[in-house]
Amino acid sequence: MLLAVLSAAVMLTGCGRAKIDPNDYLELRFSGLDTAAAASCCIDYRKMVTDNLRAFGIKSPDDVMGISRAEDELRECLGGAPDRDLMLSNGDIVTFAWDRGELERLEKEYRIRLCVSDKEVTVRGLDQAKRFDPFDFLDVGFLGTEPEGEVNLVSRLPVRDIVFSADRFGGLSNGDRIKVSFGSGSEEQIKEECFAQGFVPLCFEKEYTVSGLGRFVKKLRDIDSASYKKMDRFAQEELEKLSGAWTDKKLEGAKLLGAELYTPAEGEAKWGRNALCYVYEVTAEICGSKPKDSKTDKKESIKYYYFTYFLNVYVPDSGGDSPFPAECAGFPSYSEFYTSIYGDAFKAGDVVFEGFRTLDELDTAMADRFAGSVCETDIKGKQ
Repeated sequence: MLLAVLSAAVMLTGCGRAKIDPNDYLELRFSGLDTAAAASCCIDYRKMVTDNLRAFGIKSPDDVMGISRAEDELRECLGGAPDRDLMLSNGDIVTFAWDRGELERLEKEYRIRLCVSDKEVTVRGLDQAKRFDPFDFLDVGFLGTEPEGEVNLVSRLPVRDIVFSADRFGGLSNGDRIKVSFGSGSEEQIKEECFAQGFVPLCFEKEYTVSGLGRFVKKLRDIDSASYKKMDRFAQEELEKLSGAWTDKKLEGAKLLGAELYTPAEGEAKWGRNALCYVYEVTAEICGSKPKDSKTDKKESIKYYYFTYFLNVYVPDSGGDSPFPAECAGFPSYSEFYTSIYGDAFKAGDVVFEGFRTLDELDTAMADRFAGSVCETDIKGKQ
């Protein structure tokens, strides 16, 4: 009858003591990644007591104070630690060693027999860090025009707070080699940062060859036909806009004679890397002019030379919204002081014409504007 009423968890020895194996109440847990996991332990002292109430002198499971008192006693006298708890890998064996110093005290105080033995647990189920090539998550682009191109790095890394850097970000030309680095600091530090997030980088540096940058025109032959025509069309449209505001003259026609390319004779000029000057022969009629021959109805017309220059022209034509492959365009400019004209214009009677009477005058003005340059032309008769 006595055996029938005892709890299933309580096994009495011949001298009436409950036999308890603390390993039944011990749980070893492992957290982290393979090769760097940590061990922690949990001992369920409360369950050790509630499974053996009578052995701990507790008559009812409702005796909260008695259970807590026995639990505290166990926690104070029965403990231990794993023989290793850091840098664990799958397959490692961790041994939990119990501290046996206070066992006799517990067995004297309670009707228990503690069957203590060290517990061995094999580490299993740890996730492995994902190996990855950081440069698979990097888009490298090059912007601008040589030799002032720039590198553009766009990262899609699966790890946080780690960035790419380049040994050169500007002053680039096509064919240059740049080195891009993953992370900052030593390789070991970068590995630790990545590993903490579940990743292992396979490499830390990679070289790239600069390509796709525009380059500045050095010879007229560098300009493709489409770009040549695009700049001509832009210049003529601007001339038509200008003539639309004339009140004392009327545009009769503009003929492209050709283009002249000015490049610095040595190194780089303050005014730029090149200037492409389109030269036009313009015919304009003076409004209200009297016919030279009273027998005819012929009006007076003036023929002169007009220009539009494009500064820092590059190849190939990048297209986009730019009306021409250059940084900016320039047109004749002048000032008038009383009856005198200064700059890129002249007077015929009282009418001002933007441009020059002769090609030589135009060439002189361009040579002054683009000082220290060499001129190449495709104007017929001037090559």
